[in-house]
Amino acid sequence: MTQLARSIVVKRSLSALLCGLLSLPILVAAAISDEQLYTVQESVDDQSDRNRQVAAGRALLQVLSRVTGLATIPRNQQVNDALARPDRFYSEYVFVRSDNGDPVDGARALALKVTFQEQAILELVRKARLPIWWSGRPLSMAWMVVEQDGQRSLLHDGSPLELAQALRRKARQRGLPLALPLLDLQDNLQVSPGIVWGNFLPTLINATDRYGINQLIVGRMRAQRVGEQTLYSGDWQIAFAEDLVPVTSNFSALTAQQVANVATELATAYFAPAMTVFSGDQFDHLLHVGEVSEIGQYARMMNYFRQFEFVEAVTVASIIDGRIALNVSTAASEKLLLSLLTRDGRFSAQAAEDHSLVPSLLWRD
Repeated sequence: MTQLARSIVVKRSLSALLCGLLSLPILVAAAISDEQLYTVQESVDDQSDRNRQVAAGRALLQVLSRVTGLATIPRNQQVNDALARPDRFYSEYVFVRSDNGDPVDGARALALKVTFQEQAILELVRKARLPIWWSGRPLSMAWMVVEQDGQRSLLHDGSPLELAQALRRKARQRGLPLALPLLDLQDNLQVSPGIVWGNFLPTLINATDRYGINQLIVGRMRAQRVGEQTLYSGDWQIAFAEDLVPVTSNFSALTAQQVANVATELATAYFAPAMTVFSGDQFDHLLHVGEVSEIGQYARMMNYFRQFEFVEAVTVASIIDGRIALNVSTAASEKLLLSLLTRDGRFSAQAAEDHSLVPSLLWRD
């Protein structure tokens, strides 16, 4: 039995490794993981109940910020009540040594790691009438060039530089999936520091396309040592690949952490609205779905709806000639619902039959 179990583990490991190798360098993610959304670390001075309660409140605000996309959470009655008793919303906590920040007396800083309950958080968001930023968030690619001592260099995946680490850390805190380029041979043939510095967006879009990513974060900055700190001056540009008119933010003499904050907040404010649903609304939409011919396909289609936090219920209204009519209860408008359902290709839109006003979709199993 032990040998069989080990054999299964080895086969699965080899299969996973093969799939990983075949998929490189495609980095696009279908959704942010539950751990990335609902697990938070907050620094604490000690393990006292008082510090745990305060840190848990800060962690709750961070989770709400990730789920809603809001930089600042409105302090309405529901939110204030939740902050008074954050333990009602998490399933476990543990004190850990954090990798964030500088070591104190040679030891890593103490932190409280809290895992929140997804359904409890979503219920709080709905009651507080806050928006929901769908968890099926695509990756954003960050192209960054830094000029220091007359030399320009591109930051890449795995870069140990302070700025790269600060950007990854802030994006993780904010719930913004982020990737940096590999800067392998193919990247280097297309992109040089001068391409990023010269703001040649079409070239960057072409280089990013190989990763299956269509959201760009472009940073151009000069670094200067001031005492013990490195300060950065430059700009961030945020754009969808299909939109060559980016939004821009300039900055001057900021630390790496501050620069990362500017980029992350700008990107979140730009990318989140297209996938954000307002909890105060409620709609019942009728959809026609074709290409569902057997029970397994039907089960997978219904399971697919469960990834949409803002879809409260899906019921079958009728099945006629292999075409299913679904009633979808959701906070999303029809236009937004159709946009999100067809985003990753599992559903595709088709022309409605008989000029019906009911949207018609095909299920791609």
